[in-house]
Amino acid sequence: MFTLRPATPKDAVPILTLLGGVWDGDEEAVAYHGGGRTPGVIALEEGRLVGYASLRRGTLHPTHLYVGVHVHPDARRRGVGAALWEAVTAGVSGSLKTATSAHHPEALRFLERRGLRVSVRTHQPTLDPAVLTGAEVEEWVGAVRARGYDLLPMAALTGPNVRRDLARLHLEVYAHTHRHDPPAAAALAGVDFLGDDLNPAWLWMARRAGQLAGVASIRTTADPAGGELGWFGVTAEHAAEGAALTRALTGLALRAAGADSVREVAAELDSADPNALDLLHALPWHPGRVWLTLVSTPR
Repeated sequence: MFTLRPATPKDAVPILTLLGGVWDGDEEAVAYHGGGRTPGVIALEEGRLVGYASLRRGTLHPTHLYVGVHVHPDARRRGVGAALWEAVTAGVSGSLKTATSAHHPEALRFLERRGLRVSVRTHQPTLDPAVLTGAEVEEWVGAVRARGYDLLPMAALTGPNVRRDLARLHLEVYAHTHRHDPPAAAALAGVDFLGDDLNPAWLWMARRAGQLAGVASIRTTADPAGGELGWFGVTAEHAAEGAALTRALTGLALRAAGADSVREVAAELDSADPNALDLLHALPWHPGRVWLTLVSTPR
C-alpha cells in the first residue's frame, strides 16, 4: 500500500535518483521534468519513494502547464501513477503539456487516457559530417546565393556589435520556429544564445540587403570529435526561403566542423518546424531516439 504527501527539499536527492532510473539516466529528460527541484507530490511505499509528480508553468513557454508523473518500475500497474496524476492536476484549469519517449508505449497510453495528444515529434539523430559531399553543399549554397543571399561564418564578421546582432538574430529565429508554443518575450530576451560552446568557425549566417536572415551552428561538446546542431532557422521575414536557407547554412556549418575533425554531430529536429523536417529528410542521418510532446485541450 502506498501513501502520498507533498515533496520537501529533503526529498530532492531521492527524487533525482527516481527520475534517473525512470529515464534510464537521460540527463535531458531528468532536467525537463525538474531534476528533483520542482515542488510536487511523492508516493511512498513502506518508507521507500516509489513515485513523484509535479506541475509547473514554464517561464519561457507559459502557454501550457508542464506535468510529469514518474513511477518506479517495481510499483507500476498498482494505481500509483493515477493517484499522483489526480493529486497534482485536480481542479487545475488550462492546458497541460508533457513529454515522453516514443519507446515508452505504456507512458503514452497513460497520457492519452487523460486527454493528452501528441503535438510534436522530436527526432534525435546523429551524423558524420564526412558523409556530406562538397558538391551537394555547394549546390545548396548556390541556390540561395542565386536568390540574393550572402552566406558567411561568424568568424568573418568584425566590429563591436557582432554578438549583439547575433543574439538578436537567434532571438528572432527562436520565436519564429516556436510559433506552436510561443515564448514569453521577457523570458526570451534573457536567453543566452551565445554560450561557451560557441565556435565562430562553425556558425554560419545568411544576410541579404544588409539584414541577417538565418543561422545554423554546430556547438562544441566535451568530446573533441563530437558536436551538436545548435540553434538554426530563419526569421519570419524570410520564411519563404526557410528550407533552402536552413539546408545551405547547416551544410556549411557541418562541413566546417568536419574539417576540424568532428566525426559525430547530434541534433534535435522537431516536427513542428518545417525547416527541421526538411533537414531530417535531406541529410543522411543515423536514426536516434524520438521524443513525443503531448498537450491537452484547456480544462
